[in-house]
Amino acid sequence: MTITLQDVSMITALPIEGKPLCMSTDSEGWRQQMEALIGMSPQESEVEDGGKKDRVPTGAPFTWIAANFAHCPEDADDEVIQRYARVYMWYVISRTIFADGTRKNAPWMWLKALTVFDNKFSWGSAALAYLYGQVINC
Repeated sequence: MTITLQDVSMITALPIEGKPLCMSTDSEGWRQQMEALIGMSPQESEVEDGGKKDRVPTGAPFTWIAANFAHCPEDADDEVIQRYARVYMWYVISRTIFADGTRKNAPWMWLKALTVFDNKFSWGSAALAYLYGQVINC
């Protein structure tokens, strides 16, 4: 027994018709791209003793997102409101539909998918593919 695309559609109400959510997962320059999209990015981690850095995920810690985007300014213009909406959607989908095993970070690739609000992506198909990938990686 397995979950099907129809199950995903019925349970989550995510669209299963539309453009496939295909994008490059290349993380080269992700901090600069994040700054272009939302105006800032998390600081790079410091080098530990011995000169070796821990593997750093390409994305932002949920704590960083909450600290920097918890409240949209009341006098915000449309551009700022869209930025806060984009970050909020990124936070929500990274916590729910596309949650990973660490439960600490919002992966950069999902923010990239939110660059254009009016794209008609098949989010249900992407969610099912991501779920299958997470099951395989267990």
